Amino acid sequence: MNRKELLTKVRDEAGLQNLRQADNAVRVIVGILKALLSEEVALEVETSLPVDLREGWKMVEPYPADILEREDMYFGEAGDREAAQAPTITHG
Repeated sequence: MNRKELLTKVRDEAGLQNLRQADNAVRVIVGILKALLSEEVALEVETSLPVDLREGWKMVEPYPADILEREDMYFGEAGDREAAQAPTITHG
């Protein structure tokens, strides 16, 4: 899979309007992943990517940990309530 294929799939699956929105979404996700993964695992991911996706991975900075912690604090309880109400595969 190359960059354009990835962005097209994200755009289509997420119902976004264009590839720029898909690119922004992917950048956020990669930044969060890089913040949460150990350096060793992040390097494994990087080396396993095709060249054009690897270059994109390298360009994205990890999402700041303090922001992730604030998000957990703000949305932690609300997310638990929403998760309890939303059907899942095992709790349909």
